[in-house]
Amino acid sequence: MDTDTGAAPAGTNEAPLVHAVDVCKRFHQLEVLKGVNMDVMRGEVVVIMGPSGGGKSTFLRCLNHLEKIDRGTIEVNGHPIGYRRGSGDKLIEESAGVVARQRADIGMVFQRFNLFPHMKVIDNIMLAPMNVRGVSRAAARRRALELLESVGLPQKADEYPSRLSGGQQQRVAIARALAMDPKVMLFDEPTSALDPELVGEVLETMKRLALENHMTMVCVTHEVGFAREVADRAILMDGGVVVEDAPPERFFSQPEHARTRQFLSKIL
Repeated sequence: MDTDTGAAPAGTNEAPLVHAVDVCKRFHQLEVLKGVNMDVMRGEVVVIMGPSGGGKSTFLRCLNHLEKIDRGTIEVNGHPIGYRRGSGDKLIEESAGVVARQRADIGMVFQRFNLFPHMKVIDNIMLAPMNVRGVSRAAARRRALELLESVGLPQKADEYPSRLSGGQQQRVAIARALAMDPKVMLFDEPTSALDPELVGEVLETMKRLALENHMTMVCVTHEVGFAREVADRAILMDGGVVVEDAPPERFFSQPEHARTRQFLSKIL
């Protein structure tokens, strides 16, 4: 299997926004990630595909330090996430407060929307900027209303999540993540919990983020149309490693690896 690093093209001096090197993660005796290397450049959209159990979602959670890695390093915007560099470049685990501030630069949208059911939509969006960034309530409210407008839900500000459809809740979750002005957005199968007729509205919101806002995005998804239209790179993960990393046109039409061809034969 190819463990392509996904590094910046030769001759460029730009540092990757996300830089993951030899990332390993074990749950008890099960080794889920076996040395994943991946770079994501600023403004790039990377789609990760692969079979269930291949390590996709675990890798995404490691990028956000929701899971602690057992080996390797993850840096976002040049800084380790969850750690600091000590003497001899040794990585020292940071305190919970510092980790929370580091993670503020990384937005994440989950399969399940994870909105606070007892809070109105606008309060869900305002909460983190106020508590983590120290944004005033008035400024947080202005930004929340702007974001609701951008995801097509300005009229839902004072509703509770239970009164929204699944697609609307996911769009609110995207707005909530954007409220922190993240440098990178992570999407963990954001349409998998939706009824088929609601998938399109979420994908359209994601497309606008990528094509109009030039947001850096790492998306775990099996939405082939989204990958073909929006992604700069498509990646296959299986068995805890990167199997293939290529532009979508080559990934879907002329994959290099037999495992990729086998996987695509099941989903295309």
